[in-house]
Amino acid sequence: MRVAIVGAGLTGMSCALRLKEYADVVLFEKDDVGGLASSYCTGRYCIEKFYHHCFKSDSELIALAKNLGLKITWRIARIGYAFDGTIYPLNTPIEILRYPHLSIIDKIKLALFTLRSRRRNYSKEDERGVVEGIKEELGEEILNKFFMPLLRAKFGEYYKEISYAWLLARVAIRSNRKLNGEELGYIRHGFHQLIERMREELNIRRKEVRKIEKIGRYFEVNGERFDIVVYTAPLPTLENRIKRAAGIPEIRYQSSVCALIGARESVTEDLYWTNIADSKVFGAIIEHTHFMPFEDYGEHVIYLASYSTPNGWLFNKSEDELRKLYLKEIGKFGLGEKKINWIKIFKAKFSGPIYERGYLKKITPYRTKLKGFYVAGMTSPPNYPERSMNGSIKAGIEAAKAIVTDHFV
Repeated sequence: MRVAIVGAGLTGMSCALRLKEYADVVLFEKDDVGGLASSYCTGRYCIEKFYHHCFKSDSELIALAKNLGLKITWRIARIGYAFDGTIYPLNTPIEILRYPHLSIIDKIKLALFTLRSRRRNYSKEDERGVVEGIKEELGEEILNKFFMPLLRAKFGEYYKEISYAWLLARVAIRSNRKLNGEELGYIRHGFHQLIERMREELNIRRKEVRKIEKIGRYFEVNGERFDIVVYTAPLPTLENRIKRAAGIPEIRYQSSVCALIGARESVTEDLYWTNIADSKVFGAIIEHTHFMPFEDYGEHVIYLASYSTPNGWLFNKSEDELRKLYLKEIGKFGLGEKKINWIKIFKAKFSGPIYERGYLKKITPYRTKLKGFYVAGMTSPPNYPERSMNGSIKAGIEAAKAIVTDHFV
């Protein structure tokens, strides 16, 4: 039996590793193997094009790394919040109490909201808008001074359409923090090692899939016959006639734009992640070398992360225009051009779904209405409410289990 997997990201490769003992598996990938987890290499080191880290609860990723002989290093990652041009650390109780832009009452409200989110049935709020939910439960002040900048940064012009269920679920899974910060994991020297070890055992063809046809019991992928197709690429890239036949709903995606910088100085003293309240260009500064040792790189490695939409103004600017924009904006935080060794711009047109109202009804099962055609990836259950490496790996594993049950047991 032959299986075609479209997309050689973490989902596609995880699925293939589980299926290769049962079938002849071929992966098709038009871009970089590893997808959003692929890396840029400077000559001295390799670093992910888009920021990556993992969590203690990421059991599938941790197990996969261990099986491939890789070790995950765990560090406390300190975070901050930039408001009106000043960066405030928000990790310890004292730092949070010192934050001047929320009252003590509002800080207590936020703390209680975080604790209660763990016990709430977030699915009941799926049709409720996030702005409406925050305003009613926490008030205008917390909405405008805390959540609104974060929502605009993450979802751009679509922030009003986001489901309150998404926020509740995300707060619940991210609220298990230590008193001095959140413990995050990374494979020292880069996740590219994980990608390379996964791909060693797989048959990956660097080709774009231009056409999928269902012919009787079989599928033709680029004119080649397969018994099963697993689609792990972004759903907007799937042909509409296949979507309709498979019963796949229309799901809107957002885009990612990321500036990756090598610099002689850092922006902050020790913060890994700083959310930005008042930048129209990027929503977060991620200082990788405040997470992993500076000595591994010999320079400060910094991400400036932005979210847009496939038709958004930011995503459709040229790389040269984006470089100028990012350099101008990061200069406001004290990192001038003379301190920057290099800057690269990376884009992902379909980096993840927009978690709009009613999204829970659109989460895609692995089996579809088109017999032999499976879907796994960003819209699979493990990637809600937070898309992650672990969610993508788990989606690939679960899709493989469904295929084994349907065809090999």
